[in-house]
Order: sequence, then C-alpha cells, then structure tokens
Amino acid sequence: MKQYLSILRAHLPWLIFALAGDLFFAAMLWITDARAFTMLTLSIVLFSILGFFLVCALILMSERRMTQALSEYLKNPDEAHLQILLSNLKGAEKARAKELCEQISQKDARLSHEIARSGDYEEYVEAWAHEAKTPIALLTMILDNNRDTMEPEMVYKVEYVRARLSESVEQMLQYSRIKGERKDYLFEKLSIREILDEVVEDYRPLLVEKNFTVINDVKEEMIYADHRGLRYMLGQFVSNSIKYCSEDPQIVFRIEGENHLVVEDNGIGVKKSDLPFIFERGFTGNTGQARKKATGMGLYLASKLAEDMNLKLFVTSETGKGFQIVVQYPMVEL
Repeated sequence: MKQYLSILRAHLPWLIFALAGDLFFAAMLWITDARAFTMLTLSIVLFSILGFFLVCALILMSERRMTQALSEYLKNPDEAHLQILLSNLKGAEKARAKELCEQISQKDARLSHEIARSGDYEEYVEAWAHEAKTPIALLTMILDNNRDTMEPEMVYKVEYVRARLSESVEQMLQYSRIKGERKDYLFEKLSIREILDEVVEDYRPLLVEKNFTVINDVKEEMIYADHRGLRYMLGQFVSNSIKYCSEDPQIVFRIEGENHLVVEDNGIGVKKSDLPFIFERGFTGNTGQARKKATGMGLYLASKLAEDMNLKLFVTSETGKGFQIVVQYPMVEL
C-alpha cells in the first residue's frame, strides 16, 4: 500500500495536468455546445481519473517485477539473473542498468581478490609467528641449560632479548586471533593469582632491569576466562608499567570488592585528556619520550580481548602520579 501511495504522489502532477486539460476542453465544449457540456464533462473527468489510476497500477506491477528481479540479481549476480533483470527494463534504463551491473560485477571480483590476498597474508603472518616461537623456545632451553656457565650479565641480556621477542610474537598472534572470523577461545575457571604469577615470570627480566617492586595481594579469587587471552591482557598492563615507569618503580595487584582486579603502578601516568583514547588502535598520547616510540597496539588488543571475554576495563591516571586499570569480571562460584 505504501509503495502504491508513493507512486501516486510521484505521478500526481500528471493527474493535475490531465484534469487541467479536461477543464480547458470542458470550457471549449461549453462555449460551443452548452447542452452537451453537462453530459460530457463528467465523463471526461472520470475517464481521466480512471486512466490515471490504471496507469499507476501498471507502473506498480512493473516496478514490483523489477524490484524482485533486482533483489534476486543482488543475491545471485550471475548471467541468468542479469538477463531476467534486463528483461524488465527498456531503452535507456536497460542500458544504464547493464552498465551498473557490470561495474558491480567488476567490484565484486576485485573485492574477492583482495579478501583472498588478505586471507593469505593473515595465514602467512600467523604461520610466521608460530614458526618464530621455535627459535625462542630453543633460546630458552639453551639459556636454562647453560645458566650456570654463563656470566650473569650475559644471562640477563639473553633473557631480555627473549622476553622482548616473545612479547612481539605474542602480540602478532593475538592481533591475528581477534581479527579472525573464528575465535578459538577456551573459557574455564582460572586462578587470578596463578595467571599473575605467570605474567610476572614472563616479564621478570624486564622487571629486574628496571628494579621493580612487585606486590601481589591477590589470594584465591577465580575468574572465568580464556587462559591465553587473560595472560596476554594482563601482560600488556605489566608491559606498559615497565615502559612508562619512574624512579623506584612499583606495581601492585589487588582485589577490590568481589570482582574487581586492580593493576596499579607509580609511573609517569597519562594525561586526563588522553584517557578516553588509550584503547584506540595506534594511539600513544604525548606523555614523555617513551610514548613516542610506542605502537599503541598493546592496550588496543587488551581491550578487544576483554570485550571478547566479557570483561570491563576502567582506567584512572594523572600525569606523574601513576596509572591504574581495573578489570571487572563476572562472579564465579568456587
């Protein structure tokens, strides 16, 4: 009904034009033959109105057929559906529709090609990241087996390089993970304390380098999340604390309330004007020289992982007064 009314409104000027013509010829008829005026004028007007509605009905039927043919073509843009669509058009409309469909077909082909290229690139990057884990694991094994025979300074340097490489490779894998069509998360009950201990161990060489004091007040609290995702997310918080630390650096883990994990440091902090944007991809802010070298990917990936795991992140900070991030997680029965 709405479609029919829209057609009537679109062609209403033609009805007005036809009725104006009827009035003109009625006036001529009255001048020439007053007796025939009354009888014929009403018939002429009714004929014009009925003819107008008949034409509108035919237009409506034609547009319905064309709309259906166009919808079918967009769902299945093959040659058969194209010919059905063109059969409902004539003249210039047919030529323009054919040209438009050719452009759509070319664009679909380019899009499919780009999607295939993007998929190949993602597979290559993910495969490379997994392959890179092998020499990192080998480096770890060599370090563990020869720790007693190596100079402490050399042990520290190797551990530092291994930690940085592991972080970069894991960041690449997590980015590929959150951007993938299928998410391979495995949700389970996890001990927050154990995850934090693993994260601190991962970053131990970097924490030692900066002389960090680590205070972990988390006890037996549990969280329902993906192990890899949660470990990476918390690792990014620790990594940021290390990158943007001040003198006598300290990082604290504690639980507030029943379901709020707090990660707090005493680093250089973030400007209040930058806080609304810290989870945006590529955002680094302008607090200190360290942030000029940052990629702005760590907290972005952490926020995406938190969203996938049904966690909420809240941040508070002031320049020179540290940085605090709170992870709100769903309650889990022990």
